[in-house]
Formats: sequence, structure tokens, C-alpha cells
Amino acid sequence: MLDLNSKSGLSDRVNFLVDAGIDSRVDEEPRRYLGCSAVGGECERAVQYEALTTVFRGISHVVPSGTAAIVFPPRTRRIFERGHLVEKCAAGWLRRAGFVLETLDPLTSDQREISFLGGRVLGHCDGILLHWLGVGTSPVQLPALWECKCLGHKWVSAMRRNGVRRSHPKYWAQMQLYMGGLRLQRGLITAVDADTMELRHELVEFDETAFKALLVRAEHVLTCSEAGEMVPRCATTPAALECKMCHWADACWKE
Repeated sequence: MLDLNSKSGLSDRVNFLVDAGIDSRVDEEPRRYLGCSAVGGECERAVQYEALTTVFRGISHVVPSGTAAIVFPPRTRRIFERGHLVEKCAAGWLRRAGFVLETLDPLTSDQREISFLGGRVLGHCDGILLHWLGVGTSPVQLPALWECKCLGHKWVSAMRRNGVRRSHPKYWAQMQLYMGGLRLQRGLITAVDADTMELRHELVEFDETAFKALLVRAEHVLTCSEAGEMVPRCATTPAALECKMCHWADACWKE
């Protein structure tokens, strides 16, 4: 605990109060579905942990002992909130460029929902580019899915060098699920560089084979989870790079 009556630095004292306020905020009802953003990760076991702590939350005979949903610290939640704010800004920039961009479902006034496997796999897309009202021809064949990410400079650079499929396979897979669910043949991902505020746009074509394989993977993970079976890890040691970057690593390697 920080002694607020001490002579500790002003910044530390204010940050302590800010973090306490974030922690005390009443969050939304925990999700009870596997997010489309989680399905395409490199490790199927990580996808399963997402399912165990969402779809199967509270079912003791399914969820392994000691498995609990990740509680993100205040700093991480501020990063998430920054992402939402940047997404709104980016949508405005594209509209001013000449795109007609729908970010809310006109029937619900919420983000458009894409659902699979009886609602156990579900996602909310950032938007759909519908029409072009700008000068000349549209730079993107429309309609098209729109996905926006706010990333650090090195991750935007990786996307520029290698393309989103290689640099961020989870984002690519997420877009495949959205395009398949919405029956769109292409999508545009906008990456906002959080360090320089440069923009990187990349066209992603729909891959029906990959879309079907992602649904098969999600169904396999859900079926194994219901049966109390853990799917294999993508690595044989916790020292693997994929494991070092995975927030499920501690729970996974305790198995």
C-alpha cells in the first residue's frame, strides 16, 4: 500500500489513486463466448484457455483446478481504452477521406455482431466500408470489412515488412471469420502507429479454406473442453518464445 500522507512523489500518489479508481470500476458482465480474435492464435492450447475461462466459466467439472480468467492491470486496461479511442479517430479520418463507413449496426446501434457455433464463438467487427464518395475511384473495392488496430511502432513495421498474415496471424484470422460471417470478399485493416501516428493500410482477401479451418479448430477446442481433454501445446518447453509471450503460460505449464 502507498502511504498517501507520506512525502512520496506527486506522480506516484496520483497514479495510485488513478489505478485504484480503474480497479474499483464495475466492469461489464464477463463474456460467455470464445472471441473471434482468439481463435487464430498460433497455439491451440491458448485458444482453449480462452474458451475455458469464457464459454465454460464456472463449470467446475470442465475447467481445470486453478484456471481463472486473466485480470488485466490498470495500465493494460488503459491501453485497451486507448485502442477504442484511436479506432473512433481512425473511423473519422476514413470518412473525411471519402469512405462511407458503417461502424454500428443500424438495427441495434451497437457494433455488428458475428456469431458461430450457436453463439459460442462470437465477435464484433469494427466496421464495414460501404461506398466511396471521394475524388476519383475508390482505392478499395467495396463493400469491405474494416478492422482497426493501434500498435507499437515495431509491430506496425513488422506488418509493413511481412504483411498482416505473417506478422499478426491472429488479426488475419479474426478478419477471415468476420468476412466469412458477413459474406464479404475482402477487408481493409488500418494499423495506427501508437508512437508516430502514421497509418498503415493493408487489403486482406477472404480465404474460404482458412475460414472453414478456423471454425473446425474452434469446434474442436470446444468439444475437447467439454470432454475434459486438454489439446496439445504448440511448444515442448516454457522457454519457447510463443510461451514467453503468452499470458496463459503460468496456468498452462502448471498442468
